[in-house]
Amino acid sequence: TQRHNRKEAMAAAQSSIERALELVGLTGVEDKLQDNVRESLEKLRHAGIRIWMLTGDKVETAVCIAVSSRLAERSQQFFTITGLASVADASKRLNALRRRNGEDVVVVDGSSLQIMLDNYPHEFMEQMCRASSAVACRCSPTQKAAIARLVQNQMKKRVAAIGDGGNDVSMIQRANVGIGIPGKEGQQASLAADFSILTFSHLNRLLLWHGRNSYKRAARLSQFIVHRGLIIATIQIVHCAMYYYAAVAVYNSWIQVGYATLFTMLPVFSLVLDEDISEWVADTYPELYRELRKGRSLNTKSFLTWVFKSVYQGTVIMVISIFVLWDDHYFTTMHLSAISFSALVFTELIMIAAEIHKWHYLMILAEAFSMVCYLVCVLVLPTVFDRSVVFTWNFLLRVLIVTLVSCLPIYLGKCLQRRFAPSSYSKLV
Repeated sequence: TQRHNRKEAMAAAQSSIERALELVGLTGVEDKLQDNVRESLEKLRHAGIRIWMLTGDKVETAVCIAVSSRLAERSQQFFTITGLASVADASKRLNALRRRNGEDVVVVDGSSLQIMLDNYPHEFMEQMCRASSAVACRCSPTQKAAIARLVQNQMKKRVAAIGDGGNDVSMIQRANVGIGIPGKEGQQASLAADFSILTFSHLNRLLLWHGRNSYKRAARLSQFIVHRGLIIATIQIVHCAMYYYAAVAVYNSWIQVGYATLFTMLPVFSLVLDEDISEWVADTYPELYRELRKGRSLNTKSFLTWVFKSVYQGTVIMVISIFVLWDDHYFTTMHLSAISFSALVFTELIMIAAEIHKWHYLMILAEAFSMVCYLVCVLVLPTVFDRSVVFTWNFLLRVLIVTLVSCLPIYLGKCLQRRFAPSSYSKLV
């Protein structure tokens, strides 16, 4: 095994073996363009996704495929980087590419690509990312993986690699997301990929619909997990601060476990069934996908917003609970715990319901099940809930006041945001 000058050694070994051979026959596999490829690529472009084609075909074939699949628009021109023999030639073509306005489709062959990757990897990738599309011809599997790695590491972009052959495996495994298509060459790409689709046209549904739901649901679920834990922690902190920092638990251990499991777990996790828009809208208006690429559903701003909501509601629940209990009959530790915990459970369920865009029957069952579990807990834990007080109008009124003060400002703020800063899809729903 030779580590240095490996390519030259392989070429010399190949030339020494392939001598005086007689051509017996040739075999070929017809690989037609799949159905609906043009429409799929057009929607992906409207979604703000840059599309590159890395292929082993020769330059003429790759350009024809790019034109027939509408990877290149009719008004676009091709900027070719082919036949480079030296670093000086590569530098000239790279400078010429810099002078372009970024609207051309860049076409580069395998030998020229290797010279660029060896000498100007960062500059070449930067100019390739400026172009509307790119076509790399005569690419080896190693070059495909190298391009995916450079786009990830140097350009800080997320890469989805789609392939249908064994020569695409290294690229699929190197990308952030690998998508395999079963082809005539076998199942290697599908087996090595993160996702497998039958045809290229299914890519639209995978990205524009399932990708959107996956991101939105994961963001909402993580936010409520933070909210659910931080609000009860804030209540405990405020309780200790108001009682001279005494290390006394505000809630019984049984209802604390119930809060994290029976009372709020199912409603929170039912958010994975929510849909902010319909599948038809996501497919008809791929431009909505551009909004997701900004990462606004789960960023530092949204995290701090939910932290503020949790701290505000936790503080209000404890402070107002003490304020509305300020009389000799109600002001006991048991009654304080019962009122604040009831308001806590109702607040969490109301917050979840306010964030749902489209109700699913499992969401309704989850909310109802949580309420039933809470009522059962009131009945079976007499040391925590005084039934002679809990089932009175005075108690229910106090719980209602605490819950309204906790939830109403948050809901009003949400309504104002929808009124003055509506989402991009609000007119389509």
